[in-house]
Amino acid sequence: MATRESVENMVEVAKRKMEAAREQLEQANQVGYQPNDEYSQAQLGLEEAETEIQKLMHSANHQQKDELHRLHLQVTQVLNDMILDHEDLGEYKQR
Repeated sequence: MATRESVENMVEVAKRKMEAAREQLEQANQVGYQPNDEYSQAQLGLEEAETEIQKLMHSANHQQKDELHRLHLQVTQVLNDMILDHEDLGEYKQR
């Protein structure tokens, strides 16, 4: 069974990774910004967070699963935003 502490730690880690990703998204949305290694690392961090959330859900109780599911949805949304913004920037550059 997942401990309360492990769920809280996962929430904190995911929030930090989402914040770093949002900062990279903000920079990427500035005119002329080309996504770099930091952008890729932020995206990778979100993917790692998704994997860890899924692992933790296997040993979580019902309430913890609900909290982790909501966290997963938030992480997925930021990750999708990064993927779509990266694609948009690539398409813009090709024009």
